[in-house]
Amino acid sequence: MKPQSRTITRHEISGVVDALVTANQDAEGGVAFHLVVGPADRPAECDRIEFALDAEHAAALLGTSAARPAPLSGALPPVPCRVGVELHSGHPGRH
Repeated sequence: MKPQSRTITRHEISGVVDALVTANQDAEGGVAFHLVVGPADRPAECDRIEFALDAEHAAALLGTSAARPAPLSGALPPVPCRVGVELHSGHPGRH
């Protein structure tokens, strides 16, 4: 059976900024994505965000088996992207 392709639904978020993203993979197949948000020519002024996936979840995202994760070729070079952040700071239960 052919897997169904998913369509990415884009939700416009105010406050979209330019950024760079890189990814690193560890020996167990886990993947860490690093976002550098801010002016690329002034890295000291940039904000940095990391999100990491364990091997099982990285395999699910990349469409591979956790037993045989698709290897990344070392650290990937920075790729331009856009990052949107929508904060709900007034939401009850958030501090």
